[in-house]
Amino acid sequence: MALLPKGHFRHIGIFAFEPSTLIQFYSRWFGLVVSDHGIGSTGHEVAFMTADPEEHHQLAIANGRKPEWPGMNQISFVYEDLETLKGLAEDFHKEGVKILQQKDHGNTWSIYVEDPEGNRIECYTPTPWYVSQPIWWPLDLVNEDVQTIRARTEQSAKVSKGFKMRSEWQAEIQARIDAQRQLP
Repeated sequence: MALLPKGHFRHIGIFAFEPSTLIQFYSRWFGLVVSDHGIGSTGHEVAFMTADPEEHHQLAIANGRKPEWPGMNQISFVYEDLETLKGLAEDFHKEGVKILQQKDHGNTWSIYVEDPEGNRIECYTPTPWYVSQPIWWPLDLVNEDVQTIRARTEQSAKVSKGFKMRSEWQAEIQARIDAQRQLP
């Protein structure tokens, strides 16, 4: 590996016993708003929350937590662009870092890896588009070229529920965050 790409810590995912209680808590005390809500590919209900329109979510809350499970689901880092993320994925592959999943979420491209103790880490970069979450389309950052990935994501995003440009979604979320912060 040449130069380590700069990743910025962005969000965490947690498992919850009762997501609605956590949603109320994080809304009331930290001004987060629900940016998306749905059922993921694992069947878990997932609520995405943010207090920053630059970030689709800063907190992802999934139901189904069992007493023996830790609360944390993942820790996430954002990267500058798809080319950087692809290079990181190739380096993980070459150096034997266990790649758990690669997902095209429509609004991000993501690769999930394990740290040496089995903790899940998401490395991602945003796309210019927004689609309702959760969503998961196939992705292969190790073997596909970035032009193919971009074109396929754009085509899929444009026909998906809730499609809009990321900048439009950000303006809408900012208005909701501002309104949430005005509550007594």
